Amino acid sequence: MSERQPARPNYDAELGLGGTTDEGPFAYVLAKLTYSLEDGTPRLSEPKPLLHDFREPDRDPLIVAGTDFWSRKLATDFVVQGSAFASRPTPYLSVTAAIGEVVKKINVVGRRVIEWHHGIPRVPSPEPFEVMPLTYENAYGGLDWRVPVDNAEAPEMQFILQSDHPGMYPRNPFGKGYMAVQGEVPEMELPNLEDPSDTLTDERLIARGPEGWYAQPLPWCFDWVHPSTFPRYVYLAYDVDAWFPGPEDAHMPEVRRGFVPPNYRELMSHRTMEQGPDPRYRQGASHGFVLPDVRGGEPVRIEGMHPSGRPLNFPLPVPPEIELFIENTSSTPRTRVHSIVVRPEELELTMTVGAWAPLHRTFLPGLHKTIPIAASIGGDAPIAYDAPTTIRDRIAEARANATS
Repeated sequence: MSERQPARPNYDAELGLGGTTDEGPFAYVLAKLTYSLEDGTPRLSEPKPLLHDFREPDRDPLIVAGTDFWSRKLATDFVVQGSAFASRPTPYLSVTAAIGEVVKKINVVGRRVIEWHHGIPRVPSPEPFEVMPLTYENAYGGLDWRVPVDNAEAPEMQFILQSDHPGMYPRNPFGKGYMAVQGEVPEMELPNLEDPSDTLTDERLIARGPEGWYAQPLPWCFDWVHPSTFPRYVYLAYDVDAWFPGPEDAHMPEVRRGFVPPNYRELMSHRTMEQGPDPRYRQGASHGFVLPDVRGGEPVRIEGMHPSGRPLNFPLPVPPEIELFIENTSSTPRTRVHSIVVRPEELELTMTVGAWAPLHRTFLPGLHKTIPIAASIGGDAPIAYDAPTTIRDRIAEARANATS
């Protein structure tokens, strides 16, 4: 894969074609703007390219956390990436990220290794720290390999176990601290990131069997959520779920706290293969940070994530107006903010926005030599759709090369 270069000196952009069985064909445009937060006011800076294009044929895995290439999103993903910084070594620290009226806090604690007393685990006091990465590897989760697997030696089960296992914590298999069955685990580290209202206690150190995973703490982070974790993957298809499916009512914390709707499996059962994944699968922000109506201008506040110790306070930039030109007609559809990513340590903000408009006829790349679609971002000179070489021309070129 070649490294992508931004389309323009002050932003990157991509113009594409899409379509669904529900809405028919459409044209869309994505734009990614990068801002410096040096003086507390977002100012356009050298652009970062759109990331993780799953249309590339050699990409493996195809979908990764934080892709910018969803043609449409119904909501805005707010993401904060970086570390917690303490002014001096401390065992505890609180960090905050807020946008508008939405506030999320993380309790950050130092390294902890479970203490065992006659087979009974206890949460120890944490060690002091100065810097702690706010990643899902440091949040609650993991994989308990001790959970037994029926027919583990069968070839088909061996294939399944390469990517799934009954001892995997569905919400975050990359984390630490998850134990599904009884028995001492030497040097078991506990998570460094916790929801202040959902901490790991002595009584919760061991789950009530692998089927009781849903009662364990939620992995608490500000970063992108991996597409192969619960609850995001339930929106991929009806039959995608945890090895031991959890409840769909208030017994499931995500339902009780409004992160997923009740009866989510039933909702998915009405989608056909032709419709593809539910639009909610495209949203990759952490719990509480999938925001329904971000327009720009909302205040952003981040505390505890800059080495200086100072908080970051700034207004969210207003997204640029996007004009789409389709054949001989122009329109200015609503610009939707797809994602906001803040990196406090670098004093950097990126905003990916998108707009789309329906097509009155279908254009087929590889068949149509020219496709009359273009987009203007913030009043800039239009970017034309770059139609690929047609199949007919590729065949003609191949024949010419064969006879030369």
